[in-house]
Amino acid sequence: MRRLRFVLVLVVTVLLAGIAATVVALTTDDDDDVAGGDGAGAAAPDLSATAEIRRSFNRSGLVVIAVTNHGAEPVTATSAELLSDSFEATGPQPRDSTIRPGDIPVDLQVEYGPARCPDGIDSAAAPSQVRLTTRVGDGDEHEQVLDLPHPNGTLDRLLRTDCRDAALAEAVTLAMGPLEPRADGTLTGVLTVTRVDGGTTPATITNTRGSVLFTITPEADTALPPGQLRVVADVLRCGGHAIGDAKRPYGFTAWIDLGDGAEIPTAIPVDDAHRAALDAMQPVRCAGKDNDI
Repeated sequence: MRRLRFVLVLVVTVLLAGIAATVVALTTDDDDDVAGGDGAGAAAPDLSATAEIRRSFNRSGLVVIAVTNHGAEPVTATSAELLSDSFEATGPQPRDSTIRPGDIPVDLQVEYGPARCPDGIDSAAAPSQVRLTTRVGDGDEHEQVLDLPHPNGTLDRLLRTDCRDAALAEAVTLAMGPLEPRADGTLTGVLTVTRVDGGTTPATITNTRGSVLFTITPEADTALPPGQLRVVADVLRCGGHAIGDAKRPYGFTAWIDLGDGAEIPTAIPVDDAHRAALDAMQPVRCAGKDNDI
């Protein structure tokens, strides 16, 4: 009986040892396959990125990501996304951009979401990245997350601009009245800022600025109540090239003080009637002037 029990124990021990050896062998084979490169993709492209503002693409909600290829082969970017705690996520944005090797970066226009403003108009951008989907030639796609420089003056500027716009939108409205012609051919109108947040301190318009084609200049008018400012519009340039090449001819700015002494810049709303009046003023004010002005 003892011999039978001994034999059974021996058989079970041998079987268990065999099973364990088989499992170890299979696991080792799998690891060797991975380490040896079966199914392992090529290394991700060697890229770096910076955030930029380009004058031709300068608007809220858009940042230019300049990507430099430090490798030896062209890289195709098939999607891009800004990753930042300072802006709401948008998700990957499809594109088909070739980034060639060398020191000259390729600009990718990337949309970003609404700003997050923990410190109001003084908020600074958090450390941020850009996520790219890339491939080299006909190879596999790679998802890469590239750090953007930090602190980042570009993202700080975009964030603070959006935070200022949000603060103003919550506090006031700004409107420009009809632009009426004067005897000399210039136009005059009244800007009005109105509080909508229930604040009791009057908001005021402290200054204005025109565009590449038109001047918008404050003019004293003691008859106007606080919150209103008379402005005079005139032509700044008369040259045909200047007029034809102007990208934001009606991009006017006003500075608003909500009562705390901080002057916040914002766009002056310009409607179709304003545009028509400004366009009609051009030939009148440019008559007899050098076309190169």
